[in-house]
Amino acid sequence: MLGKVRSGMLVLGIAGLGFAPGAYATTLQEALRQAYQTSPSLESTRAGLRAQDESVAQARAGLRPSLSASATASETSSLDAGAGDPVDNFRASLNANLMLFDGGRTRDAISAAENSVYAMQANLKAAEQGVLLQAAIAYLDVRRDQRLLALAENNVKVIAQQVQATKDRFSVGAVTRTEVALAEARLAAAKTSLAASSGALALSKEVYRAVIGTAPVNLQNPPALPKLPASVAEAESIAMREHPAIVAARFNEKAAEFDLARARASRSPTVGLGASVDYSNSTAPFGTESTSATIALTGQVPIYQGGALSSAMRSAAEIMASRKAATQDTMRSVRQSTASAWANVRVARASITAARLQIEANQIAYDGIKEETRLGARTTLDLLDAEQNLLTAKSNLATAQRDEYVAVFNLLSSMGLLTVENLALGIPSYDPDVHFNAVKDAPLSTFSGGKVLDAISDRWN
Repeated sequence: MLGKVRSGMLVLGIAGLGFAPGAYATTLQEALRQAYQTSPSLESTRAGLRAQDESVAQARAGLRPSLSASATASETSSLDAGAGDPVDNFRASLNANLMLFDGGRTRDAISAAENSVYAMQANLKAAEQGVLLQAAIAYLDVRRDQRLLALAENNVKVIAQQVQATKDRFSVGAVTRTEVALAEARLAAAKTSLAASSGALALSKEVYRAVIGTAPVNLQNPPALPKLPASVAEAESIAMREHPAIVAARFNEKAAEFDLARARASRSPTVGLGASVDYSNSTAPFGTESTSATIALTGQVPIYQGGALSSAMRSAAEIMASRKAATQDTMRSVRQSTASAWANVRVARASITAARLQIEANQIAYDGIKEETRLGARTTLDLLDAEQNLLTAKSNLATAQRDEYVAVFNLLSSMGLLTVENLALGIPSYDPDVHFNAVKDAPLSTFSGGKVLDAISDRWN
């Protein structure tokens, strides 16, 4: 059902998410695919949805006849002396009932159950988006922390060389002992930063393992980003139409409307048809055996139920009002998250541009100060500061590039487009309609008389 809700879908250029990896390499597309296929949380949500599917079958059973059989065998003995032999009694009955009219309560129950299922289907889509977003962030965090670790390792090597060069210059009296100490202190700080970067990468890898299910192996550079809407207004329009949380809220609201209708119909009269066949046999003196059949048309009108019916109607009306408000609140939240993600994309892209300019300028400054230090025109501290500024600029670029990807994926999620289909993962997405269509009509295949009762149900439907 939910798959039919989409219209005017934004065409995303994400088909290039996968590219030819090297041996034992992992692309972003492969990581997303693995997370989707192996996530325990998604399996739990899908099982919950399949259980919810059965609520439609259970509600639909109210339109069908019910059939039951009973039997009783007993032996009666008198405790008086000379009372005679015990008396054996046997009775069996077959009973059938069919609701002919209930004011529409059963149909409203079916409709409410169906809309609740559709809402859970939308919630499953939201859960799938959440897993894919977590997987993408885990992948990008490992890539970022790997780059930061590489920068930290290179920084330690560069400063170690500077420390050695400073010591060599000190040995010939070109610099003071203070400059040697400054270089050694900066080397110790660089090693501390290296340890922190190594720890951050280890943590990112554990998050990756938890989300995707395996350890990260030779992660490839992420592909080009998809094409985004031309404006934030267009992104918000797509989000209002496609976001599964909004879709779920609307279906829950519709289910509440049917629940209210069902509560109102509880004051309506009911008409039912019943039939029974009874057989009895007794070994009492002048033993008897009898068979009888009964058919009855019964009607019932609720007059006073202690206020329970009025209370049920008031409760259903408040629930419907609550869900209408929840729909509006969800729409506000989705609109806000879409606008925030849009702003984060712009900020990340501006940061990338600034970081690249910063790297270019700091590289020129570092090269110049390095030469001036060699000639004695600059101190070791000047060179260390220049090297630190260059490292900071490169780290800023790695972080900003990660932030851009995360912001884009957050934007796709806010628009309801972070799906297997739109990401072109090359795998079939879970189709909840398969199970729903299999059970929604309450099939009776396990009962030999199922086809007959199905035909009766279809007639009364």
